Amino acid sequence: MNNWRGKYSENLLNQEGAAILLTVVLLLIMVTLVTLYTGKIQSFEHQILLNTQNQVRAQATAKAALNQGMAKLNVDKAWLGAQLSGSLDDNSSFTVSAISEDLPGNRKLVTLTANGESADGLAKAKIIEQSLVYPILFNPPPAPLMVQHGFSHDSEFEIVLNPDGLGVSAPFSIWSDSAIVFSGTNHHSCMLSAFNEGNCETNSYSNPSNKLADIQDASTSFPVDVLSYLFNISSVEWMLLQQQADFVFNDCDSLDIGSWGFVWIDGDCEVSGSTQVGSDSQPIILVVFDGDIEFHSDVLMYGLLIAYRPLGSVKNLDINMQSGSAVLGAIVANYELGTKSDLTRVVFNADVMHHLQHNQKLQRVARVPGSWRDF
Repeated sequence: MNNWRGKYSENLLNQEGAAILLTVVLLLIMVTLVTLYTGKIQSFEHQILLNTQNQVRAQATAKAALNQGMAKLNVDKAWLGAQLSGSLDDNSSFTVSAISEDLPGNRKLVTLTANGESADGLAKAKIIEQSLVYPILFNPPPAPLMVQHGFSHDSEFEIVLNPDGLGVSAPFSIWSDSAIVFSGTNHHSCMLSAFNEGNCETNSYSNPSNKLADIQDASTSFPVDVLSYLFNISSVEWMLLQQQADFVFNDCDSLDIGSWGFVWIDGDCEVSGSTQVGSDSQPIILVVFDGDIEFHSDVLMYGLLIAYRPLGSVKNLDINMQSGSAVLGAIVANYELGTKSDLTRVVFNADVMHHLQHNQKLQRVARVPGSWRDF
Protein backbone atom coordinates (compact mmCIF):
# COMPACT_ATOMS: atom_id res chain seq x y z
CA MET A 1 0.00 0.00 0.00
CA ASN A 2 2.71 2.46 0.85
CA ASN A 3 4.57 1.68 -2.35
CA TRP A 4 1.47 2.47 -4.43
CA ARG A 5 0.97 5.78 -2.66
CA GLY A 6 4.60 6.74 -3.13
CA LYS A 7 4.53 6.01 -6.84
CA TYR A 8 1.30 8.00 -7.26
CA SER A 9 2.78 11.01 -5.48
CA GLU A 10 5.92 10.78 -7.59
CA ASN A 11 3.89 10.71 -10.82
CA LEU A 12 1.80 13.65 -9.67
CA LEU A 13 4.92 15.67 -8.93
CA ASN A 14 6.36 14.81 -12.32
CA GLN A 15 3.18 15.96 -14.04
CA GLU A 16 3.14 19.25 -12.10
CA GLY A 17 6.77 19.83 -12.98
CA ALA A 18 6.06 19.21 -16.66
CA ALA A 19 3.12 21.61 -16.57
CA ILE A 20 5.23 24.30 -14.93
CA LEU A 21 8.01 23.77 -17.43
CA LEU A 22 5.54 23.97 -20.32
CA THR A 23 4.06 27.14 -18.89
CA VAL A 24 7.49 28.72 -18.52
CA VAL A 25 8.41 27.76 -22.08
CA LEU A 26 5.17 29.23 -23.39
CA LEU A 27 5.75 32.43 -21.45
CA LEU A 28 9.27 32.65 -22.83
CA ILE A 29 7.94 32.15 -26.34
CA MET A 30 5.31 34.85 -25.79
CA VAL A 31 7.89 37.27 -24.37
CA THR A 32 10.18 36.55 -27.33
CA LEU A 33 7.34 37.12 -29.80
CA VAL A 34 6.31 40.35 -28.06
CA THR A 35 9.95 41.51 -28.07
CA LEU A 36 10.34 40.70 -31.75
CA TYR A 37 7.03 42.40 -32.58
CA THR A 38 7.97 45.51 -30.57
CA GLY A 39 11.35 45.67 -32.28
CA LYS A 40 9.72 45.34 -35.67
CA ILE A 41 7.28 48.16 -34.87
CA GLN A 42 10.12 50.35 -33.63
CA SER A 43 12.02 49.58 -36.82
CA PHE A 44 8.97 50.57 -38.86
CA GLU A 45 8.58 53.75 -36.81
CA HIS A 46 12.25 54.57 -37.31
CA GLN A 47 11.92 54.00 -41.05
CA ILE A 48 8.80 56.17 -41.18
CA LEU A 49 10.60 58.92 -39.25
CA LEU A 50 13.62 58.63 -41.54
CA ASN A 51 11.41 58.79 -44.63
CA THR A 52 9.57 61.80 -43.22
CA GLN A 53 12.84 63.58 -42.49
CA ASN A 54 14.13 62.78 -45.96
CA GLN A 55 10.94 64.10 -47.54
CA VAL A 56 11.14 67.28 -45.48
CA ARG A 57 14.76 67.73 -46.56
CA ALA A 58 13.88 67.09 -50.19
CA GLN A 59 11.04 69.61 -49.95
CA ALA A 60 13.32 72.17 -48.33
CA THR A 61 15.91 71.58 -51.04
CA ALA A 62 13.27 72.11 -53.74
CA LYS A 63 12.26 75.39 -52.07
CA ALA A 64 15.91 76.44 -52.03
CA ALA A 65 16.10 75.61 -55.73
CA LEU A 66 13.01 77.71 -56.39
CA ASN A 67 14.58 80.65 -54.54
CA GLN A 68 17.73 80.13 -56.57
CA GLY A 69 15.66 80.37 -59.74
CA MET A 70 13.94 83.55 -58.51
CA ALA A 71 17.32 85.08 -57.69
CA LYS A 72 18.62 84.18 -61.14
CA LEU A 73 15.53 85.72 -62.73
CA ASN A 74 15.92 88.93 -60.72
CA VAL A 75 19.52 89.29 -61.88
CA ASP A 76 18.94 88.16 -65.47
CA LYS A 77 15.43 89.02 -66.68
CA ALA A 78 16.33 87.54 -70.08
CA TRP A 79 17.21 84.13 -68.58
CA LEU A 80 16.28 81.52 -71.18
CA GLY A 81 15.61 78.89 -68.51
CA ALA A 82 18.72 76.71 -68.89
CA GLN A 83 18.79 74.24 -65.99
CA LEU A 84 20.72 75.22 -62.87
CA SER A 85 21.96 72.61 -60.40
CA GLY A 86 23.58 72.66 -56.99
CA SER A 87 23.68 71.16 -53.52
CA LEU A 88 23.14 72.24 -49.92
CA ASP A 89 25.34 71.77 -46.86
CA ASP A 90 23.61 68.48 -45.98
CA ASN A 91 24.57 67.11 -49.44
CA SER A 92 21.00 67.21 -50.72
CA SER A 93 20.92 68.22 -54.40
CA PHE A 94 18.62 70.30 -56.57
CA THR A 95 17.89 71.47 -60.11
CA VAL A 96 15.77 74.37 -61.35
CA SER A 97 14.70 75.35 -64.86
CA ALA A 98 12.29 77.83 -66.43
CA ILE A 99 9.94 78.18 -69.38
CA SER A 100 8.84 81.67 -70.42
CA GLU A 101 5.80 82.92 -72.33
CA ASP A 102 5.56 86.41 -73.80
CA LEU A 103 2.52 88.46 -72.77
CA PRO A 104 1.14 91.80 -74.01
CA GLY A 105 2.66 94.96 -72.61
CA ASN A 106 6.28 93.77 -72.75
CA ARG A 107 5.59 91.32 -69.95
CA LYS A 108 6.73 87.73 -69.61
CA LEU A 109 5.24 84.81 -67.67
CA VAL A 110 7.96 82.49 -66.37
CA THR A 111 7.17 79.00 -65.04
CA LEU A 112 9.88 77.77 -62.66
CA THR A 113 10.26 74.04 -62.01
CA ALA A 114 12.41 73.09 -59.01
CA ASN A 115 13.44 69.56 -58.01
CA GLY A 116 15.02 68.55 -54.69
CA GLU A 117 16.56 65.22 -53.64
CA SER A 118 17.66 64.09 -50.17
CA ALA A 119 21.31 63.22 -49.56
CA ASP A 120 20.64 59.45 -49.63
CA GLY A 121 18.54 59.74 -52.79
CA LEU A 122 15.53 58.08 -51.16
CA ALA A 123 13.23 61.12 -51.21
CA LYS A 124 12.43 63.56 -54.00
CA ALA A 125 10.25 66.68 -54.20
CA LYS A 126 9.09 68.91 -57.04
CA ILE A 127 7.77 72.47 -56.90
CA ILE A 128 6.32 74.58 -59.71
CA GLU A 129 5.63 78.30 -59.40
CA GLN A 130 5.04 81.10 -61.89
CA SER A 131 6.57 84.58 -61.88
CA LEU A 132 5.79 87.69 -63.88
CA VAL A 133 8.58 89.79 -65.38
CA TYR A 134 7.21 93.26 -66.09
CA PRO A 135 8.46 96.78 -66.85
CA ILE A 136 8.04 99.37 -64.10
CA LEU A 137 6.68 101.71 -66.77
CA PHE A 138 3.27 100.22 -67.55
CA ASN A 139 2.24 102.82 -70.18
CA PRO A 140 4.98 104.89 -71.87
CA PRO A 141 3.84 108.47 -72.56
CA PRO A 142 2.72 108.78 -76.19
CA ALA A 143 3.67 112.47 -76.19
CA PRO A 144 7.04 113.92 -75.20
CA LEU A 145 5.24 116.14 -72.71
CA MET A 146 2.23 115.19 -70.58
CA VAL A 147 1.13 118.00 -68.29
CA GLN A 148 -1.87 118.08 -66.02
CA HIS A 149 -3.45 121.54 -65.67
CA GLY A 150 -1.48 122.84 -68.67
CA PHE A 151 0.76 125.92 -68.75
CA SER A 152 0.48 129.36 -67.22
CA HIS A 153 0.37 132.39 -69.55
CA ASP A 154 4.02 133.20 -68.78
CA SER A 155 5.34 129.75 -69.68
CA GLU A 156 7.90 128.82 -72.31
CA PHE A 157 8.37 125.43 -73.94
CA GLU A 158 10.28 123.78 -76.76
CA ILE A 159 9.14 120.29 -77.74
CA VAL A 160 10.60 117.88 -80.29
CA LEU A 161 7.51 115.86 -81.19
CA ASN A 162 6.88 112.14 -81.49
CA PRO A 163 6.36 111.75 -85.26
CA ASP A 164 3.98 108.78 -84.82
CA GLY A 165 2.49 109.60 -81.42
CA LEU A 166 -1.12 109.82 -82.67
CA GLY A 167 -0.69 107.11 -85.31
CA VAL A 168 1.54 106.60 -88.32
CA SER A 169 2.86 110.00 -89.46
CA ALA A 170 0.58 111.73 -86.94
CA PRO A 171 2.85 113.88 -84.75
CA PHE A 172 2.23 114.32 -81.02
CA SER A 173 4.05 116.85 -78.85
CA ILE A 174 1.89 117.93 -75.87
CA TRP A 175 -0.96 116.16 -74.11
CA SER A 176 -2.93 118.05 -71.45
CA ASP A 177 -6.33 118.12 -69.81
CA SER A 178 -6.31 121.94 -69.89
CA ALA A 179 -6.36 124.42 -72.74
CA ILE A 180 -2.90 125.66 -73.71
CA VAL A 181 -2.82 129.32 -74.75
CA PHE A 182 0.17 130.57 -76.74
CA SER A 183 0.80 133.95 -75.18
CA GLY A 184 4.49 134.45 -75.91
CA THR A 185 7.00 133.86 -78.69
CA ASN A 186 8.93 130.96 -77.18
CA HIS A 187 6.22 128.32 -77.56
CA HIS A 188 6.90 125.86 -80.33
CA SER A 189 7.22 122.23 -81.36
CA CYS A 190 9.38 120.93 -84.17
CA MET A 191 10.77 117.85 -85.88
CA LEU A 192 14.01 116.28 -84.67
CA SER A 193 15.85 117.32 -87.81
CA ALA A 194 15.03 120.98 -87.22
CA PHE A 195 16.12 120.71 -83.58
CA ASN A 196 19.43 119.08 -84.51
CA GLU A 197 20.08 121.91 -86.98
CA GLY A 198 19.33 124.51 -84.32
CA ASN A 199 16.23 125.69 -86.16
CA CYS A 200 13.45 124.44 -83.90
CA GLU A 201 12.00 127.93 -83.43
CA THR A 202 12.40 129.16 -87.01
CA ASN A 203 11.36 125.84 -88.58
CA SER A 204 8.65 124.94 -86.10
CA TYR A 205 5.67 122.63 -86.42
CA SER A 206 3.32 124.35 -83.99
CA ASN A 207 3.92 127.90 -82.84
CA PRO A 208 1.92 130.91 -81.52
CA SER A 209 0.78 131.69 -85.07
CA ASN A 210 -0.11 128.13 -86.04
CA LYS A 211 -1.29 125.72 -83.38
CA LEU A 212 -1.64 122.26 -84.97
CA ALA A 213 -3.04 118.86 -83.98
CA ASP A 214 0.25 117.71 -82.40
CA ILE A 215 -0.89 119.66 -79.34
CA GLN A 216 -3.78 117.77 -77.78
CA ASP A 217 -5.02 120.17 -75.09
CA ALA A 218 -8.29 120.20 -73.17
CA SER A 219 -8.25 116.45 -73.80
CA THR A 220 -11.05 114.43 -72.24
CA SER A 221 -8.94 111.26 -72.54
CA PHE A 222 -6.12 112.66 -70.41
CA PRO A 223 -5.68 110.39 -67.35
CA VAL A 224 -7.06 111.70 -64.08
CA ASP A 225 -4.31 109.86 -62.19
CA VAL A 226 -0.97 110.07 -64.00
CA LEU A 227 0.76 107.60 -61.66
CA SER A 228 -1.93 105.03 -62.28
CA TYR A 229 -1.61 105.59 -66.02
CA LEU A 230 2.18 105.30 -66.06
CA PHE A 231 2.79 102.63 -63.42
CA ASN A 232 -0.58 101.03 -62.73
CA ILE A 233 -0.24 102.23 -59.12
CA SER A 234 -2.74 104.70 -57.69
CA SER A 235 -1.55 108.10 -56.50
CA VAL A 236 -2.89 107.38 -53.02
CA GLU A 237 -0.50 104.43 -52.92
CA TRP A 238 2.57 106.33 -54.14
CA MET A 239 4.64 104.76 -51.36
CA LEU A 240 4.28 101.40 -53.12
CA LEU A 241 5.88 102.99 -56.16
CA GLN A 242 8.67 104.50 -54.07
CA GLN A 243 9.42 101.04 -52.69
CA GLN A 244 10.24 99.86 -56.20
CA ALA A 245 12.90 102.55 -56.65
CA ASP A 246 16.52 101.47 -56.98
CA PHE A 247 17.68 104.68 -55.30
CA VAL A 248 15.97 107.23 -53.01
CA PHE A 249 17.82 110.55 -52.60
CA ASN A 250 17.06 113.95 -51.08
CA ASP A 251 18.58 115.81 -54.05
CA CYS A 252 20.03 115.28 -57.53
CA ASP A 253 23.67 116.01 -56.67
CA SER A 254 24.81 112.44 -57.35
CA LEU A 255 23.15 112.09 -60.77
CA ASP A 256 25.54 111.68 -63.69
CA ILE A 257 26.22 109.60 -66.80
CA GLY A 258 26.53 106.47 -64.65
CA SER A 259 23.05 106.82 -63.15
CA TRP A 260 20.73 103.93 -63.90
CA GLY A 261 17.39 102.39 -63.01
CA PHE A 262 14.53 103.99 -61.13
CA VAL A 263 15.55 107.03 -59.07
CA TRP A 264 13.27 108.77 -56.55
CA ILE A 265 14.06 112.30 -55.31
CA ASP A 266 12.38 113.60 -52.15
CA GLY A 267 12.57 117.38 -52.58
CA ASP A 268 14.22 119.78 -55.02
CA CYS A 269 16.28 118.49 -57.94
CA GLU A 270 19.11 120.76 -59.14
CA VAL A 271 21.59 119.42 -61.69
CA SER A 272 24.89 121.22 -62.27
CA GLY A 273 25.81 122.52 -65.71
CA SER A 274 27.36 120.30 -68.41
CA THR A 275 26.13 117.10 -66.74
CA GLN A 276 24.81 114.06 -68.58
CA VAL A 277 22.32 111.95 -66.63
CA GLY A 278 21.88 108.39 -67.88
CA SER A 279 22.48 107.41 -71.48
CA ASP A 280 20.69 106.32 -74.63
CA SER A 281 20.99 102.64 -73.78
CA GLN A 282 20.69 103.11 -69.98
CA PRO A 283 17.94 105.72 -69.52
CA ILE A 284 16.53 106.39 -66.07
CA ILE A 285 13.09 106.94 -64.62
CA LEU A 286 13.43 110.01 -62.39
CA VAL A 287 10.58 110.94 -60.03
CA VAL A 288 10.96 114.33 -58.34
CA PHE A 289 8.52 114.24 -55.45
CA ASP A 290 7.21 117.61 -54.25
CA GLY A 291 10.23 119.58 -55.41
CA ASP A 292 11.38 122.13 -57.98
CA ILE A 293 13.45 120.97 -60.96
CA GLU A 294 16.39 123.06 -62.18
CA PHE A 295 18.72 121.99 -64.98
CA HIS A 296 21.64 124.39 -65.38
CA SER A 297 23.24 124.99 -68.79
CA ASP A 298 23.96 122.03 -71.06
CA VAL A 299 22.37 119.33 -68.92
CA LEU A 300 21.12 116.32 -70.86
CA MET A 301 18.97 113.73 -69.16
CA TYR A 302 18.10 110.48 -70.94
CA GLY A 303 14.86 108.93 -69.79
CA LEU A 304 11.53 109.82 -68.24
CA LEU A 305 11.27 112.80 -65.87
CA ILE A 306 8.19 112.83 -63.63
CA ALA A 307 7.44 116.03 -61.75
CA TYR A 308 4.96 114.98 -59.07
CA ARG A 309 3.21 117.11 -56.47
CA PRO A 310 1.29 115.01 -53.94
CA LEU A 311 -2.26 115.78 -52.92
CA GLY A 312 -2.32 118.40 -50.18
CA SER A 313 0.99 120.05 -51.11
CA VAL A 314 0.82 123.86 -51.25
CA LYS A 315 4.21 124.33 -52.93
CA ASN A 316 4.47 126.39 -56.11
CA LEU A 317 6.60 124.02 -58.20
CA ASP A 318 8.05 124.32 -61.69
CA ILE A 319 10.59 122.97 -64.17
CA ASN A 320 13.36 125.17 -65.55
CA MET A 321 15.92 124.22 -68.17
CA GLN A 322 18.64 126.70 -68.95
CA SER A 323 20.43 127.11 -72.27
CA GLY A 324 21.32 123.82 -73.97
CA SER A 325 19.53 121.63 -71.41
CA ALA A 326 16.85 119.09 -72.25
CA VAL A 327 15.26 115.78 -71.38
CA LEU A 328 15.74 113.24 -74.15
CA GLY A 329 12.73 111.00 -73.77
CA ALA A 330 9.62 112.38 -72.06
CA ILE A 331 8.38 114.59 -69.22
CA VAL A 332 5.23 114.07 -67.18
CA ALA A 333 3.98 116.66 -64.68
CA ASN A 334 0.82 116.54 -62.57
CA TYR A 335 0.79 120.30 -61.92
CA GLU A 336 0.67 123.49 -63.97
CA LEU A 337 4.00 124.43 -65.54
CA GLY A 338 5.39 127.87 -66.28
CA THR A 339 4.22 129.49 -63.06
CA LYS A 340 7.72 130.93 -62.60
CA SER A 341 8.23 131.92 -66.27
CA ASP A 342 10.58 128.98 -66.75
CA LEU A 343 11.45 126.94 -69.84
CA THR A 344 10.53 123.28 -70.36
CA ARG A 345 12.47 121.53 -73.13
CA VAL A 346 11.99 117.87 -74.06
CA VAL A 347 13.21 115.94 -77.09
CA PHE A 348 11.36 112.77 -78.04
CA ASN A 349 13.83 109.88 -78.46
CA ALA A 350 12.47 106.59 -79.77
CA ASP A 351 15.47 104.55 -78.58
CA VAL A 352 15.17 105.93 -75.07
CA MET A 353 11.45 105.19 -74.93
CA HIS A 354 12.13 101.63 -76.11
CA HIS A 355 14.79 101.05 -73.45
CA LEU A 356 12.54 102.45 -70.71
CA GLN A 357 10.46 99.29 -71.05
CA HIS A 358 13.02 96.76 -72.27
CA ASN A 359 16.06 97.58 -70.16
CA GLN A 360 16.44 94.87 -67.50
CA LYS A 361 17.27 97.43 -64.81
CA LEU A 362 13.82 98.95 -65.32
CA GLN A 363 12.00 95.62 -65.01
CA ARG A 364 10.78 93.83 -61.93
CA VAL A 365 9.86 90.24 -60.97
CA ALA A 366 6.78 89.26 -58.98
CA ARG A 367 5.45 85.89 -57.90
CA VAL A 368 2.04 84.99 -59.34
CA PRO A 369 -0.39 84.39 -56.43
CA GLY A 370 -1.97 80.93 -56.42
CA SER A 371 0.52 79.44 -58.89
CA TRP A 372 2.44 77.34 -56.31
CA ARG A 373 2.30 73.58 -56.88
CA ASP A 374 4.25 70.91 -55.00
CA PHE A 375 4.47 67.19 -55.69
